[in-house]
This record gives sequence, structure tokens and C-alpha cells, in this order.
Amino acid sequence: MTDLWNLVPGDTREDRKNFFLNTVEGALFVASQAFINPQTVLPALVNRLGGSNVAVGALGVLVYFGVYVPQIFAARYVETIPWKKRWAIGFGGTHRVFVLIMALAVLLFGRDRPFLAVWLFLLLYAVMQVLIGIATPGWFDFFAKMTPPRRRGRLVGLRNSLGGVGAFVCGLCLTWLLADIPFPASFAIAFFSAFILQAASLFTQTGLYEAEPSTVSPRRPFFAFLRELPGVIGSNPPFRRFIIACAILTLATMPVSFFTVYALERFHADESAVGEFTLIMVAIQVVSSLVTGYLADRYGNKSSLIVASVCLLGASITAFAAPTLGWFRIVYLFLGVNLGTELMARYNMSIEYGPAKKRSTYVGLMNTLLAPFYLSGVIGGVLSEWIGLPAVFLVGALFSVAGIAYLARNVSEPRSFLPQERGV
Repeated sequence: MTDLWNLVPGDTREDRKNFFLNTVEGALFVASQAFINPQTVLPALVNRLGGSNVAVGALGVLVYFGVYVPQIFAARYVETIPWKKRWAIGFGGTHRVFVLIMALAVLLFGRDRPFLAVWLFLLLYAVMQVLIGIATPGWFDFFAKMTPPRRRGRLVGLRNSLGGVGAFVCGLCLTWLLADIPFPASFAIAFFSAFILQAASLFTQTGLYEAEPSTVSPRRPFFAFLRELPGVIGSNPPFRRFIIACAILTLATMPVSFFTVYALERFHADESAVGEFTLIMVAIQVVSSLVTGYLADRYGNKSSLIVASVCLLGASITAFAAPTLGWFRIVYLFLGVNLGTELMARYNMSIEYGPAKKRSTYVGLMNTLLAPFYLSGVIGGVLSEWIGLPAVFLVGALFSVAGIAYLARNVSEPRSFLPQERGV
């Protein structure tokens, strides 16, 4: 356990403090997601408010499309500012406020005006996701700036593992809320609880120490900046192949938003099952995040990304084949490993394809290019009306197989051919 907190030779007391605070901040934020989980809680809420499968699919698009589209535009500014902390905290605080506003919207309109509530919720959620998208390049640049490459996997693993412990406790509370507290107060209290935890995580971020200014790029006119972006892809074939693999694997997420809705309808489960599904997801992350974080530091982020992708394949196949609610719970074991690993493995891998001063551009470009592929959620909703959700699960599984094969055969681990930079 001691080795988890040992950094690299030459690290200072401030480095250790940053590592600790980053772990606590991430654990609080991960724990908060149990109350507003986009794979279990939010689809159940939209369904409870009378939203169709298309609305549920739109929710899946908002989860990612809203976050990813703004990132390349935000990256244009982030790469020109020497101090990243103010950006991360400023926009981080703004998007957290929307969790509180959504709690109020559900409480005020959820019972008597469900049609208004579902569309107001989707609108507020869309704005929140856009704000998260603006915050992300600066936050991740700040995170990477404070953490050497061969500690990022371990730090993310600790954040997610400890967050999983907190999320397990929050999941127990969520199960009680949805079983014993009348709708819509049950969901409103869940959102308010998430806001409290996220506010605490933001307060923890204020203690992080940014020792030196970052190397910056000169600010260019907007269209000049956009004209440079094709060159990033064109001149970097390994990064281009990595983006292709991620695009295919993004299409494989098509079924994710529908797992909970399908389980509630197919097996006639009540809303307390939503809490159980969340508990299963976060419980497996306690162990899996440490394992995949170690794999990322020891063997590279590609190994962790393959594990995450195989688990998504397992979730889709299990959802298709599960004969009972008990068997269907296995879906959330696979999904928990995927969600606790995929995003940060992909982020960590993307920035290792380029220089430190371009970290925000590489992250932002990756996510903005992938954003259109998350429209697969809406496509899945439309397809489900024609061919049914089980067939959508099979389509997602086919994309998983294709993405895993391409990732394994064509994508290079960046650490194998690029020098590693700790610098700012």
C-alpha cells in the first residue's frame, strides 16, 4: 500500500500533497455519480417521467455529445494560458450548480407536469454537459501537469477505487430513497446529495498546488486554429489510428442507455432495482480500478483500454442473453469495469501521442471528433422501436468486436515510441 503513495525520485512535498488531494477530489466526485448515474438513474428518471426510448437515447447522446463537442474550442484557449487551476475550478463550479437546479426542477414539476419536467431536465442536463465539456481540457491539462505519466494510471485507479467505496455507500442510500421516498422527492434528494459531494470535491481542488506556469502556444485567430487541426491528425498516423479505434468503440456504446429501461420493463422490476444496479457497478470498481490502473502504469494505457472494451462487449452479450433479473445483474459487473476504466485510459493515452504543451488540444480534438459517434444512442432508440432492444444489444456487441480487433492489431502504445514528458 505504501508504494501507492510513493512518487518518482525528485518529487517534493507539494507533489505528494497534490497526489493526495487529487485522490480525495476524484473519490468525492466519483461517489457523487452514484446518485445521478447516467447509465442507471437518469434513464430510470426519464422513463418515470414518461419519456420514450428516443428520449432515453437522446439522454445518452447528451452525456457525451454535449461534453465532447465544445472541447476543441475550449482547448484553443487552454493551451494559451500558463496557469490551468483557475480554469478548472471556475468552470467546474459552474457545471456543479446545474445539478442543484435539476434537483429543484424534478421536485417542482415531476409529479404534476411530467412532460415539462422531462424536457426541462434534458435541457438543463444538456447545458451542464456543455459546461463540463468546456471545463475538461483545462481540468485534464491541470491534472496531467501535476502527475508524471507512470503515476497517472495508479492515481486514476485510486480515485476510482476509493470513489467506488463511497459510491457503494451512496448506492445503498439511493436504493433506500427510491424504495421508500415518494416520487419525485426521491430523485430530487438524490440530485441534491450529488451536489453536496461535488461541492466538496471542488473545495478540495482549491488546495492543489500549481508550482510552475505551463509552456504555452500563442493564441491564433479562431479559423487559423481550426486550419491547424487536420495537420495534427495527418502528421501523426499513430494518433489517427487511435482515433479510428475509439470511434468504432464509441458506436459500441449504443446499448448502454437502454440496459436499465429494458431490465425494468422486461423483468417487471421496481425502481429499487436501479439502486441495486448502481451498487453492483460501483462495487466492482473498487477492485477493478486498482487493477486496470496498475496495468496502465506497468504496461501502458492500451492494455487497460482493451480490458474496458472487452467488458463492454460482455455487458451487451449478457443483456441480450440474460433470462432473469438475477442474470441481468451481471451486465452491471461488466459495465462497472468499463466505466471505471475506459474514459481515463483513453484520456491518458491521447495526451501521450503529443507534446506537453499540446495536451489540451489532443484531448479536445479526440473528444470533438468522437462526439458525432455518440449519436448512436439516438439511432439505437429509433432502431429499438423497429427491431426491439435485444437486437440493439447485438448491434452494440458487433461494434465492440470490430473495435477490439482494430485496437489490438492497429493501435500502437505511445510509450513504445515517444519520449515521456513530465514537464509543464
